[in-house]
Amino acid sequence: MIHTRPRATVLGLALTLAGVSPANAWAQGFGLNEIGTCAEARGFANTGAPCHDASSIYWNPAATASLPGFSIYGGASAIRLLGGFKQDSTRHQYNANVPTVVTPAVFLNFSNSIGPNKYALGFGVYVPYGLISQWRTDFPGRFASQRASLQSIYLQPNISFEIIPSVLSIGGGPVIGLSSIRLDQAQDLSTFPVPGAPLPGITFADLGIAPGTEAAVATLKATATAPGFNVGIHANVLPVLQVGAHFLSQVVFNYKNGTASFRQIGTGLTLPANNPLGVPGGTPVDALLASQFTGSGPFTSQGVSTKITHPYQFQVGIGYTGLSQTTLSVDYAVVGWSAFKMLPINFQGSAAANSQTILANYVDSWSIRSGLEHVFGDPVVGFIGRLGFSYAKTPVPRDAVVPLLPDMNRFNYSAGIGYPVTKNTAIDLTYIHVGTQGRRGLTAQRTTTVNNNLTYAQLDDGFYTLAANVVSLSLKLGF
Repeated sequence: MIHTRPRATVLGLALTLAGVSPANAWAQGFGLNEIGTCAEARGFANTGAPCHDASSIYWNPAATASLPGFSIYGGASAIRLLGGFKQDSTRHQYNANVPTVVTPAVFLNFSNSIGPNKYALGFGVYVPYGLISQWRTDFPGRFASQRASLQSIYLQPNISFEIIPSVLSIGGGPVIGLSSIRLDQAQDLSTFPVPGAPLPGITFADLGIAPGTEAAVATLKATATAPGFNVGIHANVLPVLQVGAHFLSQVVFNYKNGTASFRQIGTGLTLPANNPLGVPGGTPVDALLASQFTGSGPFTSQGVSTKITHPYQFQVGIGYTGLSQTTLSVDYAVVGWSAFKMLPINFQGSAAANSQTILANYVDSWSIRSGLEHVFGDPVVGFIGRLGFSYAKTPVPRDAVVPLLPDMNRFNYSAGIGYPVTKNTAIDLTYIHVGTQGRRGLTAQRTTTVNNNLTYAQLDDGFYTLAANVVSLSLKLGF
């Protein structure tokens, strides 16, 4: 009897993690747009009129042919999340406890000519998807998710070529994705079957243990590698008008040979007198459970695997340079989050019977992005000012606004500068504020086996808030 609970616990972990399917930071869902400091300052409107640096390997692989010689662009973005949850029943405010996250990006590009046609070879390392969410130990939703993290690093070799000199170019390359996931989830003692109970089905709730009593923390970890591709097209349709588009493919990560481990948390509780186990009143509950976390006990490491599809990205944009030393850009982006319709969860060994396929029900989302850049003084070595704004529509449906990812529509305001150190060297600095209007949500996780017969109105129990501050710094070098 006792052996059925840990399997369900691991299943709950995997199902919750699949709801990540996966988190973010600051685009829609668990997408990350913090790739290239210049692009961030322009409100991520960087496909039609890309920044004149090697980050185009991600934003528009075709535009790298127009870069001069050998160039390097590298830096990082520090993301600070501010979020919380206000519970309806208690009116208590629970603040998130998320550490500052740093996401790196490095790009190298070499361009040359074959006759009148330019070409470029390059390589990029960037993080287009990632998540970290973390709550304090008193948060009521910690039994759905106390800490969750996902990081997916993409490695992309790139080639671009001018089809029509100075007018039309194409480019792209394969992507190799390296992804790791982790989920920490508190375990509710009241739901545990009682070891040694005389009758099947007796839980600690039947012994008077109150719901929400934490007795353990379960941790799931897994890694995966998967292929994809990124392609783009760029055109100078007029001397003052550029257009472009890029498509980053789906990348399907199969997280095999993952592990789920358990750590006992002391409760300090004792059993009441005349309990169904027939043991003396005052017997410590923690001692009763201790053997379950060692040897062949049910709360020891177990194997688990899952599959998470990182959705495709399509972005199209236009850039206007008809104003003196000024670039105006507007982009439209679509992310294929509807890939999260069905999520298989598979267990190894004796837990294989608990394998399931669940519905995530994410929907495709979109965003509008706009940017302004102006060069003050000399057009080659002048000081650069940048502004941007973007709006991102959330892909997360109402019944998936949970502690793991209480996602909502986002308003991104950005400002940045480019400071020329020399003719071929510059430093870019950007600040972004991510604002939202907040959103009602759940502290319980919905799965095919838990809360699946309850309506959203029955589960809805509070209001989530979310904001973020981002600081990005990059160095541009040319040779």
